[in-house]
Amino acid sequence: MSRVRPLVDLRTMIELGRWLGPWTDGQAAPHDVTREELSLEGRRAVDRAFSAFVYRSRRHAPVGSLLLVPGLHYLGPLDPRMDRFARILANAGLTVLAPRLPDFTSLVLGEGVFDDLSRAFSALLALPGRPPGRPGVFSISFGSLPSLWLAARSGLASEVGTLIVFGGYADFGDTLRFCIHGRPGAAHDPLNRPVVFMNLLPWLDDKPDDPAPLVAALRKYVEATWGRPEMKVDGKWQAIARAVADELAPAHRPLFFAATGVSGDTKALVDAALGRSGDAFTWLDPGPLLGDIRCPVHFIHGADDDVIPYEQAFALAKRLPAGGCQGIYVTGLYGHTHKADAGTTLRDVPALVREGATLLKMLSAVARCGGG
Repeated sequence: MSRVRPLVDLRTMIELGRWLGPWTDGQAAPHDVTREELSLEGRRAVDRAFSAFVYRSRRHAPVGSLLLVPGLHYLGPLDPRMDRFARILANAGLTVLAPRLPDFTSLVLGEGVFDDLSRAFSALLALPGRPPGRPGVFSISFGSLPSLWLAARSGLASEVGTLIVFGGYADFGDTLRFCIHGRPGAAHDPLNRPVVFMNLLPWLDDKPDDPAPLVAALRKYVEATWGRPEMKVDGKWQAIARAVADELAPAHRPLFFAATGVSGDTKALVDAALGRSGDAFTWLDPGPLLGDIRCPVHFIHGADDDVIPYEQAFALAKRLPAGGCQGIYVTGLYGHTHKADAGTTLRDVPALVREGATLLKMLSAVARCGGG
């Protein structure tokens, strides 16, 4: 290893820690970063065009590059939290490319996401001025599956330097069920039910002949509630659901209310739909991919993740080849969609020490991830 590299990694860690640590406002972001939109045109007639965003520092020469893979969100990398994170990575000296994956922004999962992510990674490899070395890949939430595929089965797997999986899932069915009804003793986000219903729509009881108005209403509800933590408190999301439902035909309202959790037997509907779906979701199982991954992998997961429980990180790690997992970091500083309040997370000195050590390990992993 070059003698210079540890110093570069240390400087990168310091820059990351300045913005990602509990001492910084979760809304603040570096200003000396550029964001450029790229259009990724299809290579074949069946390919879809989509956009990606490239982030670069104005102050620092690039020391590495990173593919940032968003999760299932209608804004993709334009979600303010994702945009902030990309800017922080770029400010630390990483050239970052974040794709706006069509399947993920539609909120309905599709196998086309694999090829789309491969094209996004190819665009990163071809970027003018990209520093030498194999790029890292940082996945968030449901972005874990295509990222694991990229590092395991794609024709570009050998080009992946390091993979970081933040909040990823190991079992798709268990994840859907947790999104619907949680489990005893675990925090649970009540706002994700509509996306489960959108993906299970073909197998739901009493689905409408024309589902478009229902899907549009569910998306409108999602856009009005996601990214607003206050909506999770005291059932405030229910008022939004009822307001959106007023615009729906009466025949659509029972399924809409079940999908938002206002009324109806949501759990029974989901369990029945999963039973009817057969092997339709087999492709969403990451298990078969894990044994083929050869790059180093780090797992980061929020201790209070209310969308995908942190135990799923351990389930993923244990199926990697020997020596593949470089670390599992369970942190109280970050949930699934937001930075936690340090005042409530770090209640005592031992907790502060543990979180400090975990933060240093996470920062080190991210700093080295993009360095090839």
